[in-house]
Amino acid sequence: MLSLWHVLTGPEEVTVINVFAGVPDPDHAGDCWWDRLTGAADSSVRMGERRDEDREALALAGRPAVDLDLLEGQYRDEAPALGPLVEDLGAQLPPGAQLLAPAALDGHRTHEVVRAAALVLRERGTPVALYADVPHASRYGWPRWVSGASGPSDLEPDAFWRHHMSATGIPFEELRARVHRLDDGAYERKLAAMLAYRSQIPALEAEFGLLSRPAVLRYEVVWPLP
Repeated sequence: MLSLWHVLTGPEEVTVINVFAGVPDPDHAGDCWWDRLTGAADSSVRMGERRDEDREALALAGRPAVDLDLLEGQYRDEAPALGPLVEDLGAQLPPGAQLLAPAALDGHRTHEVVRAAALVLRERGTPVALYADVPHASRYGWPRWVSGASGPSDLEPDAFWRHHMSATGIPFEELRARVHRLDDGAYERKLAAMLAYRSQIPALEAEFGLLSRPAVLRYEVVWPLP
């Protein structure tokens, strides 16, 4: 929703795959820190709320979603095995479909494992593109070549991106980004969909300042992998 609104509302057939959408058991492992931060007393109830919010938001784009039953990081103590994730993800892809996966541009651990699974599927012949995963990718603002303006204090977000993209094994210079700028109408519709995630937005706003940086939400970046 934050990173690929232009894809969700585009003319092609699209299915959203929520990889870590499993509902934890009451006796689950993990510290549930994000749920506690966002004021949830029961993680099973909170995940149900998040799935409802997701359906509400995606309805504004007219798109369905597939929820996989893997548990996100706060509900487990160990990283998920890559092999089963690759198989589960691959099973959802129609022949010839392109898979868009997060570029994991700030080392977010669940984004990294989904990216790793996508790269395995790429080796098997699946067309793959990586997208700048907002808000994490835009922590230091957009590079000038994305938005046409320098970021805070003239920082160079490219260095941040280059560091995290090195894990793909593809030289950053060989990647050709596609930049999409949303017009005013698309931006307003994206904002309305984003606000459907009522349980999540306050914490994301506190950390990343999404609503106070409208230029961040207006741009979306995708790298089709060679």
